[in-house]
Amino acid sequence: MSTADVITLAFFLLVILLGLAVLLALDVLRRRPRHQIRQRLESIRDRSGGSKNNQAVARDLSRARTESHRRRRRESLGSLGYYLNRLDTVTGSHGVRNFLSVLLVMGLAGVALVMSGVLPGGLWVAGMAVFGMPLLVGIWLYRFLLSRFNKKFLIQMPEAMDMIVRSSQAGIPITQALRQVGLQFKAPLGPEFLRIGNGLLLGEDLQDVLDKSVQRILLPDFTFFSVCVLLQRESGGSIAEALENLSGIIRARRDLQLKAKALTAEGRFSGRLLSAIPFVIVGVLYASNPKYIETLFLTKTGHTLLWVVGGMLIVGIFLIQKISDIKI
Repeated sequence: MSTADVITLAFFLLVILLGLAVLLALDVLRRRPRHQIRQRLESIRDRSGGSKNNQAVARDLSRARTESHRRRRRESLGSLGYYLNRLDTVTGSHGVRNFLSVLLVMGLAGVALVMSGVLPGGLWVAGMAVFGMPLLVGIWLYRFLLSRFNKKFLIQMPEAMDMIVRSSQAGIPITQALRQVGLQFKAPLGPEFLRIGNGLLLGEDLQDVLDKSVQRILLPDFTFFSVCVLLQRESGGSIAEALENLSGIIRARRDLQLKAKALTAEGRFSGRLLSAIPFVIVGVLYASNPKYIETLFLTKTGHTLLWVVGGMLIVGIFLIQKISDIKI
């Protein structure tokens, strides 16, 4: 066999191997969940024949697929993806982008304060202004958004339980009832139940969908609801009675929280009043005798005192809120 024959045979085998590799790659791509879901959507569109109901189902499947793909892409990031999904749950639509924008603005404000010479010199102070201030503002903003989310979610949850109970008594399956709750209720409860319904629409297991929702929401009341639904699926029986009892418990806990908030209103008001007094005093002194108070703003010693006082004021506000925050 000549050298030309060997080269020809090797090239022929290489072409065959490349062809097999391409076929194998195409087969792997066809087996991907994303491709299978797209084929399922296309088949639904082909069978719809212009039907509005089927087209609406196809649109719902497309939106569910997009949401699932985005959530899985975040989950692949590990801990960072978990916190991004959690932040998306707490802040709502476009909340992550707005939250990161606030942190960026605070960081740029810290850079501006350092560059303008308002802050006292030193690498430690500059680092606290550029990195520490956005971090503190981010923690405070996240806690505020989390408290608002929990409050609104608990207010809507008993009504959602009642709607599921009525749907169950009417013979509607629990999976369909969950999606109807997501369509009927506003944020923050509506989008979360709609995510559950979208996951079930894509064929995911009920337990997996509810477990992911429990990790996102992190509320004991919703955890109890998830346990009730899963137990009903495993053991059978009427879910209406269990959800009615759970709805009553949630309403009782909500009323107790409101009562505790009313009892601690005086302490929280006193804390806010004490926090506002320094600013009022500085304003009155500046209006009556500007030269007397300008020393704080025009000298390095005054800047240092202002930062010390600001730090002490923040610590005091945090302690007052911690004391008046009663967990139910």
